[in-house]
Amino acid sequence: MVIVIILLVIAMFSTIYATKFTIKSGKFYPPYAKVIGAFTSNGKINVEIKIENESFPIKIEGGYVSILNTHQKENISPTNLTIFNVSFPITRDLASFSTVSVNGVIQGIMKGNKVFITFSSVAILHISISVTIINFTYNNYTEDIYLKIFNPINITIFGIKYPSISNANLSQSVVGGYYFPLNITLPIGVHYLNISLNFKKYPNSLIYDRNLSIGYYYYFSGYLLTRLYFIPPQNDTFYLYHIEEFSPIR
Repeated sequence: MVIVIILLVIAMFSTIYATKFTIKSGKFYPPYAKVIGAFTSNGKINVEIKIENESFPIKIEGGYVSILNTHQKENISPTNLTIFNVSFPITRDLASFSTVSVNGVIQGIMKGNKVFITFSSVAILHISISVTIINFTYNNYTEDIYLKIFNPINITIFGIKYPSISNANLSQSVVGGYYFPLNITLPIGVHYLNISLNFKKYPNSLIYDRNLSIGYYYYFSGYLLTRLYFIPPQNDTFYLYHIEEFSPIR
């Protein structure tokens, strides 16, 4: 009888001890990555990637990101950040896309073990070079053109071809020319330029008036010849057009 009681006591303590150290089961959510955007900066395209992770911290050791549209591929630098960028050169082909297909593999360390995270996504891409005429004046055979230029890459302005001013009310030409060299190089950014064209100094100019008349609408047109420093560089032409009423107050 005593032996039975002792065995029951031992069994009871064993049950309590086992219950005390029972490990409760939990859920493990594997990390994943996604592309959250693409933007231009310092003459490059930056693809922004975010790692969604609700489990253990990850130390990123490397990997790669590819843009399938242009077959470009760049390595991922080691980082502890969950949001990071991978930069690509801006090519002429890349600038022609409004969306790009991106995929890649992220290699990292989690709890001392190697992990690989694959991802694939579509990102909206907007690369544009804009040239806008703010206004223009014409006085004593000289035209001043005020330009606003936004360029996410370096550009060189070779010159303006076929610049002309016409009276929109009377459908009459005021002045016109063939080619005015400029040779202006612009770094990345937003630029405001004042370009002066003296038609008297250039051959092949057609001059009908030396000034504009108050109260009439005039329009300017021409072609801006440029070199865009994509990878590789490429020449391009921008059509210029602007119309406004001439006023002596500027």
